[in-house]
Amino acid sequence: MQRRTRAAVLAALTITLAGGCADAAETPSVGGAPSVGGAPSASPSTTASPVTPGPPWHDEVAAAPAGTTVGGKGTPCELPVTFSLPPRWKVEAVEGSAEYGEPAVGKATLLCELDARPTGDLGFLRVWRVDGVAGGAEEHLKHFVDAYAPKATGAQYRRLRAGTLDAVEVSYTQDGDTDRAVALSSRYGPVLLSLDSPDPKDLLPAYQLVKQSARINRA
Repeated sequence: MQRRTRAAVLAALTITLAGGCADAAETPSVGGAPSVGGAPSASPSTTASPVTPGPPWHDEVAAAPAGTTVGGKGTPCELPVTFSLPPRWKVEAVEGSAEYGEPAVGKATLLCELDARPTGDLGFLRVWRVDGVAGGAEEHLKHFVDAYAPKATGAQYRRLRAGTLDAVEVSYTQDGDTDRAVALSSRYGPVLLSLDSPDPKDLLPAYQLVKQSARINRA
């Protein structure tokens, strides 16, 4: 799906944003309830992550400095995982409406938007859950890509460690750019985080920080 089309789809869902900055605390729930899938990801434990400089993964990109923690109890986006963001990013929980229900693409429900614009960069990191899809993190991630970017090409998947978590990452091409998303394993199934920017490379340091700082929320 082209970027302009995806933006229109998300806008048409009449998303209500409750702004605020996240603090470092924890909660075991996603939007107040576990994913329908219920079980943790089927991704196997991985003792070492691949290191692949250059396209498509760009593992040589250094993580941005940490500024705030997302996912904790009492913060706008309470998640079963926590991770760090750079300073000055805007953290907004995404709420549904009585008329349109929860904002979703396919079976992926949007939970939280992480907005880079206050830093001078354009783009978002978005947090999703996928309900009603059999299998583990890779199956959830494949469903997300098919629904969110049906015209994407060249999708590549890999398993890795993201912080202390098992994860599956995808890199795919659309609109001439290489976008990516990662599924982080949790007690309530995978939590997906996607990168959406006119120039995805600008957000790679923040994305790397998220991956390196991911932790299970054990509250």
